Amino acid sequence: MNVHRSILIGLALLTALGCGGATAQRIPPPSADPVVEMLHQGILELTANIDELNRHIAELQQIPPASDPRVQELRALDLSGWQLHLQQWILQREHLRFSVNQIQRVQADPREKPVIWNQWTNRQQQFVRVLDDLRAQRQILERKRLEIESQVLGQYFK
Repeated sequence: MNVHRSILIGLALLTALGCGGATAQRIPPPSADPVVEMLHQGILELTANIDELNRHIAELQQIPPASDPRVQELRALDLSGWQLHLQQWILQREHLRFSVNQIQRVQADPREKPVIWNQWTNRQQQFVRVLDDLRAQRQILERKRLEIESQVLGQYFK
């Protein structure tokens, strides 16, 4: 049980670090289980971040097109990067929700621990694969953005 708890705590801490320190809009209800409480806090923080990022994306989409096609491309890359970041946060929030649900199932029927553990570890492996894929996509976008940005800025120095 301590190994399971350590894994959940680690997951919650990694998620909290990924949130960039955003503050939650409300405090989760007190829980007898500090891990569940921490997971709920992570869900609230991710929800607040997702809401803020959705507003930011909407603002980016309202910017009028630039006359320079390279500037337009930079904006499109920025938008794509933020959309990938949004997908990552949504994925993390859903994984935390799944984890809370699995803990509640174990608490309701401890005899189901092996089945629930298998379900959670399978989901965890899938979560890590998708998260790695999103990170790889973002790295590609970031490299492309740096390339285009260098071209745009280069016109001032040549």
